[in-house]
Amino acid sequence: MAVDALTLLAERLSEPPVDVFAELGYVPTPKQQEFHAATEFDVLYGGAAGGGKTKALLMDAIRDCKRYPGLRVGAFRRTYGELKESLLAELEQVGYAKSVGARWNGTEYELRFSNGSIVMFRYAETVQDATRRQGGQYQKLIFDERTLTPPDVCSFLESRLRSGRRDIPVLGIRSGTNPGGPGHGAVKTRYIKPTNYGERVVTDMRNRTVRFIPSKLSDNPHVNAEYAQDLQALDGKLRSAFLDGDWDVFAGQMFAELKHDRHVVSPIELPATWRRYNGIDWGYTKPWAVLWAAVDEDGRVWIYREIYKTQVGESDQAKEILSAEQPGEHVAVRYADDAMWATRGEAKPIADIYADEGVHLEKAGKGAGSRVIGWQRVRSYLKEGPACPHHRALGWGSCPLIHLFSTVTELYRELSDLPHATKGDPEDADTAADDHAADALRYVLTNLGTGPEFPILDQPPTEAAQGQLQLLGPTMAVRPDSGTDTPWWLSDVDDDGPRPGGTVESPWV
Repeated sequence: MAVDALTLLAERLSEPPVDVFAELGYVPTPKQQEFHAATEFDVLYGGAAGGGKTKALLMDAIRDCKRYPGLRVGAFRRTYGELKESLLAELEQVGYAKSVGARWNGTEYELRFSNGSIVMFRYAETVQDATRRQGGQYQKLIFDERTLTPPDVCSFLESRLRSGRRDIPVLGIRSGTNPGGPGHGAVKTRYIKPTNYGERVVTDMRNRTVRFIPSKLSDNPHVNAEYAQDLQALDGKLRSAFLDGDWDVFAGQMFAELKHDRHVVSPIELPATWRRYNGIDWGYTKPWAVLWAAVDEDGRVWIYREIYKTQVGESDQAKEILSAEQPGEHVAVRYADDAMWATRGEAKPIADIYADEGVHLEKAGKGAGSRVIGWQRVRSYLKEGPACPHHRALGWGSCPLIHLFSTVTELYRELSDLPHATKGDPEDADTAADDHAADALRYVLTNLGTGPEFPILDQPPTEAAQGQLQLLGPTMAVRPDSGTDTPWWLSDVDDDGPRPGGTVESPWV
């Protein structure tokens, strides 16, 4: 009769384990020991730098290879250079585990054991890198600096977790990382928030237990004083990430100015007279994101609705957009990803399919530099301005130029977790991170301009005409008469009057 794998696993765990750590001269810190003792399927050991995460990951893999004959462990970093400087450097320090009978194959980057177990050290920066492992299988996965690896790469590799033999159990996933990087948002969503920053163990949708073990520099008594002083000297965001392990502020964060208590408001009824816009970022396998924005009299933007889904067909996307809108709700312009106008073989352009369903789109515009311009526009709207009537009623003196309804959760998540690009233009966002709703916001704000537009008049309007003007704020542009044939934009500045092209306070406020 075949032995049940879970029964075999329980029996082996009840046996006195081989003292692999002692043979390797490894004395775990209390926090590392907590990590080694964890029995959950998916465990993240992370936070501050210097917590001994890489060493703990390696020692955990070697211990399990000795404990379970025939075990296959995949140990991953984003690039070979990073792998060489972290896991392989730690492996070299313990003599390539020769003291426990391991043999190092430097050509294949594999650590082999006499009982048939193996640790395979690999890099995977893209899904294409990860697909090279498609034919393999692992019973344990190790991710060192997980937030630096794109989430889709990690997801693909996790699909390789299986066992073809009932006597070799699938042990699960062990990861270590600091805050920041393209995978920051995914890691925060998977481990940090559900566990309330490590206070509880949760069970995911696949019925696998998930645990987060936070680490700080102070958890490692072996860190030298000079290294600690170097971390103390870092600037604010870097210090918060690497010294304190702060998951809400991290190095390379695009929009550190985003604050939940300032930018997020509970849903309120918005005046029907406010002009409405859509921002649409198309996706099918990756998320499809739609935002609804309303612009008030002062040019402030209110994001009041979102859709964020995967695997929705083009015609159904258009139908969902229309069904989400209230009767009488009029959207002036829908700015969409330029890729929606591209032809794909015999298929109609996605923008044409939308139009067939009654959703007419305008290209958002993705010319050279438009991404960076768009992110700068987002940053300008995150800034403070004079308080809107809603916040004045609450006693605020100022409030941001953009408000997000508390129901717009995916946009807030993406903006708060979006990192700067590590390659290419450093002012751009990392395209490997979740940026779908953020792109939709960028499309809207870029096309709205820098703020409210004012009518430019040659002379003050009559009383009758004043009622026809839509007042957008207390400031207006001026075009004074130069009194000569010289065009007004070339005339000298009059010290006694308004500067051509300048602004004055509106007399009708």
